[in-house]
Amino acid sequence: MYKYYLFIINNNAYKIYKNNSYYLYNILNTLYHMKKTDLIYGINLYKNICDIFSVKLLNNYINDRFYTEIKNKKILLKNKEEKTSLKIRYSTTIIESNIYLPQIFRIFNIYNKKIFVIDFNNKNFFWLNDEIKKI
Repeated sequence: MYKYYLFIINNNAYKIYKNNSYYLYNILNTLYHMKKTDLIYGINLYKNICDIFSVKLLNNYINDRFYTEIKNKKILLKNKEEKTSLKIRYSTTIIESNIYLPQIFRIFNIYNKKIFVIDFNNKNFFWLNDEIKKI
């Protein structure tokens, strides 16, 4: 099972990290593992690198386009080969799937071309737009 965290990278950070994704991964990994006592620093760091998701827009679009079932604020997308769930938050979107590149990634790639994806458990990271181009 893959657990992906999607981040929208702002224009300034994108210019800096587009070809240095390992450094961006390290910064976001630090944020992910940060202690609650460093919350103010973490928020400031996040704001310097990331933009927020439009939760209402994405939820409405996904609900209109896919067979969905709402459970615990997660949207479950099901087909024969793929089982994918997602939770859209302002700061990040979390996608859990049994396949490496779930179909829902295409929606997020249309939504924004500057999305950086991290699987913290497997230490895997990539620019969503680059992975979609490979398909």
